[in-house]
Amino acid sequence: MLKYQITSEEFAQLEESQQGFYTQDGEVYQLAVEGIPQPDVDGLKRQRDELLAEKNAEQEKRRKAEEEIQRSEQERLAAEGNYKQLFESSQSATTEWQQKYQALQQQVEQSSINQTAIKLATDIADGPNAEILSEFVTRRLKLIDGQVRVTDASGNLTVSTVDQLKQEFTNDLRWSALIRGSQANGGGAANFRGSPTKEPKQMTAEERAEFAQRDPQGYQRALSSGQFSKY
Repeated sequence: MLKYQITSEEFAQLEESQQGFYTQDGEVYQLAVEGIPQPDVDGLKRQRDELLAEKNAEQEKRRKAEEEIQRSEQERLAAEGNYKQLFESSQSATTEWQQKYQALQQQVEQSSINQTAIKLATDIADGPNAEILSEFVTRRLKLIDGQVRVTDASGNLTVSTVDQLKQEFTNDLRWSALIRGSQANGGGAANFRGSPTKEPKQMTAEERAEFAQRDPQGYQRALSSGQFSKY
């Protein structure tokens, strides 16, 4: 019985009369019989090529989709990085502004305290005496909620007013040598007599006040003769 397709070895073993029924197709031999459909090799190749093209197109589409996802993720991370940098920069600028504001606020508060202290001192003392006295008045004042308040010697808030503080300084014998109209009588300051430890022109405000308390008459002589230097 003849086969439809045989190898070249099988073809060599056939009788010559039988070999005439076969035609060679590549490395094999096929039975040349009319009415038997021959395989559509070109069609199969086209179908294979189409399937391969579809596979490649799908792979390319998937590759582009993955690249788009990766790109979007990188942009998101970059945006978050920029936001973090902007946030940190904003925080730094806010901190710097707060520091400047606090410094300015302290200057304003100190200016208000100094003005109140100078006004109080000039109400009860003159010239250099008022300057010295204002240094000590300042230590008894604080600015609370925009208002100058009076404290005790320890810095604790009191209910006293600035006028009451003025009266306190006026009546305190420790400051009698500085208060206007009280220098001549001595007011019990004799116990503080003595010689200054420095030349008057070298004294600080505190040392002047101590000198005035210790030796009111000597302080007045130095003041009258212009021995104190200006601040």
